[in-house]
Amino acid sequence: MLKNRLLLGIAVIVGILAACTKPEVYDENAQFEIDETIIKDWATAKKVTLVKDTSGLYYKIDSLGTGADDRNATDTLTVEYEGRLMTDSVFSKATADNPFKFIRESVMPGWRIGLSLIKPGGRIELLVPSKLAYRNYPTPGVPANSVLHFVIDYKKVAKKVDK
Repeated sequence: MLKNRLLLGIAVIVGILAACTKPEVYDENAQFEIDETIIKDWATAKKVTLVKDTSGLYYKIDSLGTGADDRNATDTLTVEYEGRLMTDSVFSKATADNPFKFIRESVMPGWRIGLSLIKPGGRIELLVPSKLAYRNYPTPGVPANSVLHFVIDYKKVAKKVDK
C-alpha cells in the first residue's frame, strides 16, 4: 500500500514537472528554409520547373483558364483537387462527383495565392510551404510543418448575391 502511494506520488510529481517544461518555439524562417529545400529537391527529382511567388509559394500553371476573372473574397469557388504530402500519400481530394465549394478567404493562404493566378477552367499545381498551409499545427492526415502538394482544377466561381 505504501509502495503504491509512493509510486503514485512520484508519477504526479513527474507529470507536474513535464507540464511545466517550456514548449518548443516555432521559428517560421528556419522552417521555411527547410520547406524550400524539400520543394526544390522534389522539383529536381520530378524534373518539374516551378515558379516561386514572392510569398514563397511554388507553382506551375498547366492551364490558365478562360473564365471571367472578376471574383472577390466573398464569391464561392468550385474546384476538384488532390492534396498529397511530400511522401506522395494522398491526404485529401475532391472529384467531379464531390467537388470542393468554398469561399476564397476561408482556405489556406497558399490556395488563395495560387487560385488568384488562374481563371475558371484553369489547372495549377501548388507546392505549399508550411507557413502558407497549416504551419506547425497538425491536422487530420497532415503532420505539423508539412509541405503540401496540390493539383487543382478550378471549375467555376459563383458570385455572392446580396439580399
